Amino acid sequence: MALDHELVEEIKSRADIVDIISSYISVTKKGRNYFAVCPFHDDHNPSLSINKEKNIFKCFVCGTSGDVFGFVSKYEHITYEQAIRKVAEMINFDDPRLHEKVYARHVDENVVPLYKCISELQKFYEYSLLTDEGKIARDYLQNRKISKEQIEKFSIGYAPKDGKVSIDYLQKKGFSLKNIEDIGIALVKTQNMSDNNAGRLIFPIKDASGQVVGFSARRLVDNDDTKYVNSPETKIFSKGNVLYNMHNAKQFLKHDGYLYLVEGFMDVFALDAIGIHSVVGLMGTAMTKSNVEQLRRLNVEIRLCLDNDNAGQIAMMKIISLFDEAGVNYRLVSKVDEKFKDSDEILKNEGEEHLRLYVNSLVDPFNFALNFYEHTSPLGSIEDRKKVIKHFAPMLVNAKSKLEFNDYIYKLSKVTGFDANAIKDFVEDFKSVQSSKEAADEINFTGETRFTKQKIKRELRRLNMAEQMVLTNMLFHKEAVKYYEDNVKYFYNEIYRQIANFVVEYMSHNEKIDLTSLIDSIMTSSNENKDALVNEITLLGYTNESLYDKRAMDECMSVISEERQKLYERSMIEKALEGKPPEEQARLLNDYLKRTNSQKKGK
Repeated sequence: MALDHELVEEIKSRADIVDIISSYISVTKKGRNYFAVCPFHDDHNPSLSINKEKNIFKCFVCGTSGDVFGFVSKYEHITYEQAIRKVAEMINFDDPRLHEKVYARHVDENVVPLYKCISELQKFYEYSLLTDEGKIARDYLQNRKISKEQIEKFSIGYAPKDGKVSIDYLQKKGFSLKNIEDIGIALVKTQNMSDNNAGRLIFPIKDASGQVVGFSARRLVDNDDTKYVNSPETKIFSKGNVLYNMHNAKQFLKHDGYLYLVEGFMDVFALDAIGIHSVVGLMGTAMTKSNVEQLRRLNVEIRLCLDNDNAGQIAMMKIISLFDEAGVNYRLVSKVDEKFKDSDEILKNEGEEHLRLYVNSLVDPFNFALNFYEHTSPLGSIEDRKKVIKHFAPMLVNAKSKLEFNDYIYKLSKVTGFDANAIKDFVEDFKSVQSSKEAADEINFTGETRFTKQKIKRELRRLNMAEQMVLTNMLFHKEAVKYYEDNVKYFYNEIYRQIANFVVEYMSHNEKIDLTSLIDSIMTSSNENKDALVNEITLLGYTNESLYDKRAMDECMSVISEERQKLYERSMIEKALEGKPPEEQARLLNDYLKRTNSQKKGK
């Protein structure tokens, strides 16, 4: 459950943002504000500003910003709610509500019992590992060289052979059979209900906040046909949205600047054992678009390190396409002479130093793909080799230098068997085609030129500035919020629109806006853009407050109305042109241009 709003406000009122930040980094006063070297990027001059009056901070280089809780959250790599508790501890403030377990943020009340139920089951599994029956699981972990520290860190457990024991335990704790069924470990049957994980080693699967949402249960005896039993999709678990160990790894991301992506639990444990804690596992599932977006938003280098066998290397080639499409910053582990399949085997057979050398054998996508075609999937027919040249053409066109370009050509010639000059000719033809496409793209949907495109961008900037002015006033004046509701109603800029919605909601319960309280309401919400919203609010919050000026608001509204009308007309002509033959498109376009030109002359 979320912390009580009044409690949060009381903690914040007692916490001095300058004192709190000063406990982490050196702070210097300059005029009304305080400044510090920003800890969130490679800063050499004090670029982080702290406004004590408004209780906010902002780095004007990397953009990181927020209130006192936001700073602690980002610095400590903890959730916003955890940061609130941390600040309370720092100022020696205590309240019983601070000790209540947080299961989820703004979660459906119907699933709260499921979080409680699955958390209780995890504890039971951990306890069962320590029993006499659990010795089979402890022996397995010992043979796999999983340390006691790792067993505790990753909450590894054991499910008793008698599947009824787990069910009985949960029932005695007050959970219904429906609750038990809904966490995915058993089905309600007419007679007896039994734990699907019975007799297996348990790896709890936790979401990014550390809440257990599912399990992966490994067999401990060879006569069991199924190696792993995984939790099904439930109301609290969607395997395509979860990466194993993210809740631990995210604490090290800012410091390390990278994140290793491996296949399974044992690979995560192997890297963790050699001191690489920024590591997550796919748990044997295919990479989803949700996974890719989650990784992209981390803003660190992703180091892809799947198994060395054919299946693992083919999976990496598929992921390359997904990463390129999403704009993920990444490199890949590639050591073609490695004789062991994965990180876990390398650690056990070759030792820590060899594994460390292996995971640091990083190459760019170009060289990885070359290694793949040379060693994993050798090329046979001419058509196969031509496909490879087509695959690499965009990389060749975007080579950073002539030396890099020639190096790529030489390597491609070696792998494909094509003459280097022939490959160069192909790349030139490809570049020519690309240039033609780009030239065509320069023509707008209406057939307008690049000049017109730039003009549209200027008009959007004009609209953006007008919306920004209105939003800034809304952050300081109740009258501006009322003006927005009565006249503006919505913003074209998505970030501004979301902020405005929060402001309107906030003012429905308050007489005046307190920026830090508004920030709290955003940070404790489920909004996916919360950091972007807070960064924008903090930036606007640093502007000088002025008296509410209705005339200025009217001028902004005039600009907003005018630019909205232009956007609407363009969208309408775009729809009208869809599917029409060229002659009809030309006629409609001509009418549109005449109409817009006459409107300009009328002014």
